[in-house]
Amino acid sequence: MIDDTEFEQPLEDVINNYVLPNCGLQITPDVIDKSGVAIPLLLSKPGAGKTSILGQKCNDFNYGLLTIQPALKPIEEYSGIPKFRYFKFNEQEEKTLGTVWSIPEVCIELHKLSVKHDLVIFFWDDIHLCGPEHLALMQECFTERAIRGYKLPYNVAIVLAGNPSNKAGFRSLSSAIINRCVRLPVYAKFDDWKTNFAIPKEMHKSIVSFLAHPMYAKFFHEEEQIDMPWSSPRQWARLSNFLTNYETFQDSMMPVNQLLYYSTGHVGKEAASQYMRHYEVYSKFDVKSSFEDSENFTVPSDELERYIFVFAAVEYITSRKRKNQKELALQISNIEEKFLRVDESLGLLLLKEVLLINNKVVKLNINSLVGDIFNHLEQKFPGLLKKVLDERKEIDSE
Repeated sequence: MIDDTEFEQPLEDVINNYVLPNCGLQITPDVIDKSGVAIPLLLSKPGAGKTSILGQKCNDFNYGLLTIQPALKPIEEYSGIPKFRYFKFNEQEEKTLGTVWSIPEVCIELHKLSVKHDLVIFFWDDIHLCGPEHLALMQECFTERAIRGYKLPYNVAIVLAGNPSNKAGFRSLSSAIINRCVRLPVYAKFDDWKTNFAIPKEMHKSIVSFLAHPMYAKFFHEEEQIDMPWSSPRQWARLSNFLTNYETFQDSMMPVNQLLYYSTGHVGKEAASQYMRHYEVYSKFDVKSSFEDSENFTVPSDELERYIFVFAAVEYITSRKRKNQKELALQISNIEEKFLRVDESLGLLLLKEVLLINNKVVKLNINSLVGDIFNHLEQKFPGLLKKVLDERKEIDSE
């Protein structure tokens, strides 16, 4: 068997560069007349974010999206149910009892979406769990663009996703289906996840900073396990939701012994123990006091502590508690000045993280804030803005 890891590509790149253009071709008459195109089949470890990223893209482009997990539902929900009916048998009006199928609910939903959107994606998720009955429906859907004889709307494109390992419960697909698909092994790329999911969704900065550190990169998406928890983008997001809500309601950081217990249940022992140490350092900073007395701020002596403080500072800046923007810009500038003199790379990292803040999730005008920060700093560090933007441009191009 070929090792798919040799051919894996970043999930978001594959969706942008192949899946979405492919969906456009699926509904193009000239292409359909020339035997059409293969159906995209995204394959990855569980928890990579296939479903959420495709949903996000559909939202960005105003495409309709209907997601089904056929193996998790009774076959009747997708195939309709049989009904008895008398049919005229011959000219002598003799009748015979026969069967017709009700219109499948998915066909009704697809037709509703097709009226509202130029393109509708019919997304079959977790197909690795499908049995023979569901595979038969799938093949009819591919070959006839119909389910139980009921045609799909003209502007519906099909995308499949699954997990190709025995640990995920993989069941073989038929050769006829595989021959109609393009197999796309993918993996979750941390930078894409951070920029397009973690930051817009306001994930806990301690988790983002932990996973961004090269020392802990292996914990972003581990090899899947059956009997024990293991880390994945999905589980980090869920741990973040729990932790954020705990801190909001308790108005305090979580005790590290509790954090170790709950994070182990989410992401496994090794990842949890390493993350606990990271969070312990993160929680010891009195960031609010550091900002309020920014003129006397002292840069941490330990490199890891400096790194963690950067993200703790971003957490403070983006918190929803309203701040005086001019005063905040001066505070950031004071802290930045000291960082740039002690550890330029981390000073630049803080500025780049501020540039990534989404206006929609904070009570700040980020463009105005950044302008004020650089107005303060450019006098002492000429060319700083250009340096930050050039580094950001290099990262974006990668």
